[in-house]
Amino acid sequence: MKLLKNVLVSLFLVGSFGYLGYFFYQYSINPCDKGLKYSIGVFDNQFNVSKEDFKKYVAESEVVWEKALGRDIFVYEPEADFKINLIYDQRQLETVQKQKTEFGLSAIEDVFKKLDVDFGVFKNKYDERIYSYEKDLNLFENRKDDYENEIAFWNSKGGAPKEKFEALEKERLYLNTEATRLNKESSSINILTSELNKLLKERNIKATEYNKVAESYNQKYNQSLEFNQAEYTGKEINIYQFNNKKDLILALTHEFGHALGMDHVENAKSIMYYITGTDTETSLVLSAEDLAELNRVCKIK
Repeated sequence: MKLLKNVLVSLFLVGSFGYLGYFFYQYSINPCDKGLKYSIGVFDNQFNVSKEDFKKYVAESEVVWEKALGRDIFVYEPEADFKINLIYDQRQLETVQKQKTEFGLSAIEDVFKKLDVDFGVFKNKYDERIYSYEKDLNLFENRKDDYENEIAFWNSKGGAPKEKFEALEKERLYLNTEATRLNKESSSINILTSELNKLLKERNIKATEYNKVAESYNQKYNQSLEFNQAEYTGKEINIYQFNNKKDLILALTHEFGHALGMDHVENAKSIMYYITGTDTETSLVLSAEDLAELNRVCKIK
């Protein structure tokens, strides 16, 4: 009895170029190799967070990547050129949200996010059913093997004593009942598989629609929609909005990922997921997709 599971579930120059050549050489080295020295730049007190606490939160966000790499990558130096800025700019956020609403993007984004959440909840319940089924099936097969071995033994002896025969008959009835239950559960799970695939298909269709509209939006407004509470510019990290400590650390961790050269990933629970925003349920634990992207740019040891 087998269950069919079909869930889709730099190039640099060297030579006698003097200081200019050295400058370009230094900035062509991957941060994973040379590390990234940073300092705190613009610090807006309207966020009601102290500068010391902000530095602690930045340090916490570093550790997420450094723990996976097994080495220090980010180094705080008060005079470092690379800046992390805390900029209170609610007007910017409101302007972007207004543009997105007028462009029709907000509605699509809301539907897409809901589908993402619905799929995640459904998938978790599905995985629990699969785990429970496979566990029960394994126990059933072990008991069935033991039963058949004992039947063969007593048949070789010409029959079993009355008490043993009754015990074996009781086990046979249990195995038949359990087999019926497992077959029904297998059928139910296969129905869930179809429903899960349907939901995933809807999610992927909406993701494609979102990406097309987002591309048009970016072309019109010349800005990115992705993770708009913060940004990595190549020379600095700007934090514009957060609702709590977790939001802030997640935003910093996400942008530190970009500073390492990482791209966005597709898993909605990943730190490097591309539309994460405030009040997210994303945890500060690296997903498999985060780790794969980190390994691509930094080669995890």
